[in-house]
Amino acid sequence: MRGDQRKDGYTMSEFADQLDTRIDDVRQRLHEARAAGDDFLVENLIDELENLLALADRNDVDTGPIAEVIRAETGSIPVIVEPEGA
Repeated sequence: MRGDQRKDGYTMSEFADQLDTRIDDVRQRLHEARAAGDDFLVENLIDELENLLALADRNDVDTGPIAEVIRAETGSIPVIVEPEGA
Protein backbone atom coordinates (compact mmCIF):
# COMPACT_ATOMS: atom_id res chain seq x y z
CA MET A 1 0.00 0.00 0.00
CA ARG A 2 1.32 3.45 -0.88
CA GLY A 3 2.15 5.80 1.98
CA ASP A 4 -0.51 8.35 1.06
CA GLN A 5 -3.31 5.81 0.74
CA ARG A 6 -5.67 5.09 3.62
CA LYS A 7 -7.05 1.67 4.58
CA ASP A 8 -10.35 2.47 2.84
CA GLY A 9 -8.53 3.06 -0.46
CA TYR A 10 -8.87 6.83 -0.47
CA THR A 11 -5.81 9.01 -0.74
CA MET A 12 -5.49 12.11 1.40
CA SER A 13 -5.98 14.29 -1.67
CA GLU A 14 -9.27 12.49 -2.38
CA PHE A 15 -10.26 13.02 1.24
CA ALA A 16 -9.39 16.73 0.97
CA ASP A 17 -11.36 16.96 -2.29
CA GLN A 18 -14.38 15.37 -0.61
CA LEU A 19 -14.05 17.83 2.27
CA ASP A 20 -13.93 20.72 -0.21
CA THR A 21 -17.08 19.41 -1.89
CA ARG A 22 -18.86 19.15 1.47
CA ILE A 23 -17.77 22.66 2.40
CA ASP A 24 -19.03 24.04 -0.91
CA ASP A 25 -22.37 22.30 -0.34
CA VAL A 26 -22.69 23.68 3.19
CA ARG A 27 -21.80 27.18 1.97
CA GLN A 28 -24.49 27.00 -0.72
CA ARG A 29 -27.06 25.83 1.83
CA LEU A 30 -25.88 28.58 4.19
CA HIS A 31 -26.48 31.27 1.56
CA GLU A 32 -29.94 29.83 0.86
CA ALA A 33 -30.78 29.74 4.58
CA ARG A 34 -29.69 33.36 4.98
CA ALA A 35 -31.75 34.41 1.96
CA ALA A 36 -34.77 32.64 3.49
CA GLY A 37 -34.15 34.28 6.88
CA ASP A 38 -33.81 30.90 8.61
CA ASP A 39 -31.53 31.85 11.51
CA PHE A 40 -31.79 28.42 13.15
CA LEU A 41 -30.58 26.67 10.00
CA VAL A 42 -27.83 29.28 9.56
CA GLU A 43 -26.48 28.49 13.04
CA ASN A 44 -26.63 24.75 12.38
CA LEU A 45 -24.78 25.11 9.09
CA ILE A 46 -22.09 27.25 10.71
CA ASP A 47 -21.69 24.47 13.30
CA GLU A 48 -21.38 22.00 10.42
CA LEU A 49 -18.59 24.11 8.88
CA GLU A 50 -16.80 24.15 12.23
CA ASN A 51 -17.17 20.35 12.47
CA LEU A 52 -15.64 20.00 9.00
CA LEU A 53 -12.74 22.15 10.20
CA ALA A 54 -12.22 19.83 13.17
CA LEU A 55 -12.45 16.77 10.90
CA ALA A 56 -9.82 18.21 8.58
CA ASP A 57 -7.56 19.07 11.50
CA ARG A 58 -7.84 15.55 12.97
CA ASN A 59 -6.81 14.10 9.60
CA ASP A 60 -3.84 16.41 8.99
CA VAL A 61 -5.54 18.27 6.15
CA ASP A 62 -4.48 21.92 5.80
CA THR A 63 -7.19 23.79 7.70
CA GLY A 64 -6.16 27.28 6.63
CA PRO A 65 -8.60 27.52 3.70
CA ILE A 66 -11.45 26.03 5.75
CA ALA A 67 -10.78 28.46 8.61
CA GLU A 68 -10.85 31.33 6.09
CA VAL A 69 -14.25 30.14 4.83
CA ILE A 70 -15.61 30.03 8.38
CA ARG A 71 -14.28 33.52 9.12
CA ALA A 72 -15.84 34.80 5.90
CA GLU A 73 -19.17 33.15 6.61
CA THR A 74 -19.39 34.14 10.27
CA GLY A 75 -17.49 37.41 10.31
CA SER A 76 -15.62 36.03 13.29
CA ILE A 77 -12.27 37.32 14.40
CA PRO A 78 -9.74 34.67 15.38
CA VAL A 79 -9.06 34.36 19.09
CA ILE A 80 -5.40 34.63 20.03
CA VAL A 81 -4.70 32.62 23.15
CA GLU A 82 -2.26 34.14 25.64
CA PRO A 83 0.70 31.86 26.36
CA GLU A 84 0.76 30.50 29.90
CA GLY A 85 2.76 32.63 32.30
CA ALA A 86 2.34 35.78 30.21
